[in-house]
Amino acid sequence: MKIIVLLLAILFMFIGIFKKTADDLKEIAVRTEMKQYPNLLPQFEVVAKRLPRS
Repeated sequence: MKIIVLLLAILFMFIGIFKKTADDLKEIAVRTEMKQYPNLLPQFEVVAKRLPRS
């Protein structure tokens, strides 16, 4: 009985590893796809005058 529980635990561990690897590969694919496009967000700089010391 202990061996069956141990084998099931190992099986679930491998399933979890494969699922995590698949999720990581999907994330990497999305990242590389997004690198092909330029940054479409407008860039601006906020400049404020300095207040005189009082």
